[in-house]
Amino acid sequence: MKIGSGLKRKIQNTKFSRKLFAAFFLTSSITLIPLGIYSYYQAHNNLLDKQKQSVKEQIWQANTMLNSQIAQSQTVISSLLYNSEIIQCLNTENISYYQQYLMFQNSLEPTIESIVSSHSNILFVKIYTDNETLKGHSRYLYDLEELPDYDKSSGRMLLNYKINDGKLTALCQYPFQGADLTNVLYIEFRISESLGLMLNGEKKLLLIDGSENRIFESPGTQGYAEYEKAENYQEVRLNGEKYILFVNNIPETGWKSLCFVPEKNMEINDPSILRATFLVLILAIFLCLLMSWLLCRWLLGPMEKLRKHIRQVEEGDFSIEVSSEAEDEIGQLTNAFGAMIKKLNVLVNEVYRSQIVQKEAEFKMLQAQLNPHFLYNTLSFINWSALKAGEKEIAKISRDISSFYRTALNSGKATTTVEEELLNAQSYISIQLALHNNSFDAEYEIGEECRPCQIICNILQPLIENALEHGIDKKRDGRGVLRIFVRKEGEKLVLAVTDNGPGFAGDEEKQAINQESKGYGLKNVNDRIRIFYGDDYGIEIYSNAGEDTRIQIRIPVSAEVN
Repeated sequence: MKIGSGLKRKIQNTKFSRKLFAAFFLTSSITLIPLGIYSYYQAHNNLLDKQKQSVKEQIWQANTMLNSQIAQSQTVISSLLYNSEIIQCLNTENISYYQQYLMFQNSLEPTIESIVSSHSNILFVKIYTDNETLKGHSRYLYDLEELPDYDKSSGRMLLNYKINDGKLTALCQYPFQGADLTNVLYIEFRISESLGLMLNGEKKLLLIDGSENRIFESPGTQGYAEYEKAENYQEVRLNGEKYILFVNNIPETGWKSLCFVPEKNMEINDPSILRATFLVLILAIFLCLLMSWLLCRWLLGPMEKLRKHIRQVEEGDFSIEVSSEAEDEIGQLTNAFGAMIKKLNVLVNEVYRSQIVQKEAEFKMLQAQLNPHFLYNTLSFINWSALKAGEKEIAKISRDISSFYRTALNSGKATTTVEEELLNAQSYISIQLALHNNSFDAEYEIGEECRPCQIICNILQPLIENALEHGIDKKRDGRGVLRIFVRKEGEKLVLAVTDNGPGFAGDEEKQAINQESKGYGLKNVNDRIRIFYGDDYGIEIYSNAGEDTRIQIRIPVSAEVN
C-alpha cells in the first residue's frame, strides 16, 4: 500500500506536460508492439519458405546427379554385358593355358579396361563364372560360388542395384549362349558426392524402386512405409524427431527418392531479421516520440506561455502584457490573467513609489544624524594643532577625514558627480593606507569624460571597504594592489574596484551582495542602485578563487534620478 501510494503521489507531482507526453506515447506505442511481432514472424516465415525452396533445389540437383550417374552406369553395364568379344571369351571351353593367355591379353582384358578407363567413377569390375576352364586365370574373373546370395535355380538374374557406403552396386547375369554356363557381371560405381548432398546435415534418405523394394535406407527410416502419401514439405516423425520430407523421382530407374531433413535444420537463426525488425521498431518509436512531443508542444504551448508569465509576475514583473486570441478554455484563462495583472500593476506601482520615498527619507535621516559643522570645526582644529606640533602625518589624516565626511554627507543631497565620488574614495583610501601602514598600492584609471557625470553618492566607498576586508587584508604573500577605474561603455557608466586578494570561493560573491551587514554594505548599495535606476542595474562581482576579485557597478550615463 505504501509503495502504491508513493507511486500515486509521484505521478501526481509529475509535470502535466510529461504526463500528457507519456499518454500520447503509450497510446501510439501499444500498436507498435504487435505490429513489430507480426513483421518479425512474417519475415521469418518468408525466409523459411526460401530456405525450404533452397533445400528442395539442392536435393533435386543431387537427384539429378544421381540419375545421371545411374544412366552412365547403365551405359557401362550394357557395354560390358552385350560386348560380343567378352561374351565369346566367357563361353569358351576346353582350350589350353596358352590359348587362355592369348585370349585374356588380346581380347577380354583390353576390352574391359577400355570401357572402365573411360568412366572415372567405376571402382572395380568383377565377372563371376562357373566356366571351369577360365576360373582364376584373369583379374576380372572369379568363381561363381564366391558370389553371395546367388541361386542358380531361380533363373537368370536381371539387373539388380544396391547402394551402400556411397557405392552403387550393380549385378546382372549375362545372356545364355547355348552352353550351360552362368556368367554374372558385378560392378561398383562411386556415387558418394550425390549421396553426400542428400545426407549432409543429419539428413536421412530412402530410395524405393518401382516394386517398393528399398534400394537404400538411412538408419531410422525402417519404420516409414507411407510411400503413396509422401509429398513435398510434409512433416514426418522418425524416432520421435520431426523431419521435413522432400520427394523426387529418378527417371532412369523408376526409383523414388525420399529425403528427410531435420526440422531443426530449417530453423531460421539469422540475427539480421531481429536486427532489422528492432531497427524499424526503434525508428517507429522515435517517430512516436517526435509526434508525441510535437503534439504536446502544440497543445501545451499556450499553457507553457501562461506559466512563464505567471513566473514573471511571481518574480515581481508586473509590466508584461498577457493576452490570447484563442477562444478556448486556455485562451479565456490567459485573458483573465492579463486583466488581473493590469489591476495588480496599478497597486504595485503605488506601493513601490511609497517604498522609494521611505528609502530616501531613511537615507536623509542617516545623513542628518551627523552634525557637519561641529565635525568640520573639530577636524580643522586637529589639523591646525598637528601642523603646529610638526605632525604632518596626523594633519594629513585629519584633512582626509574632513574631505571624506564632507563628500559623504554631500549637503544632504542624494546625487553627486563622479569627481566628488572619486574624492570621497581617495580620502577613504588615504585613511586606510595610514591604518594599514602603507601595505598596499592604490591605482586609478579614470576616464576624463566621466568626471562630470551625475551618480548617486556613497557607492564607491563600500566597494573599497569590501575589497580591503575580503581581499587585501586576507592576502598572505606579496603586496596588495587596489585598482579603481571609471569608464563609459556606450550609454552605460561603469565604476569598478579590483583587488589581488584570494577571491571568493563557491557562491560567496552572491552571499556578499544579498546578506545584511552591520555597516553600509554591498547589499545596501545594490538596493539603492535598483531603487534609483531600476532592476536592470546593480552590483556585479567577478572573482577568480586564489587570484583576484572585481566588483563593478553599471548605471546609465548622467541618468536622471527618479
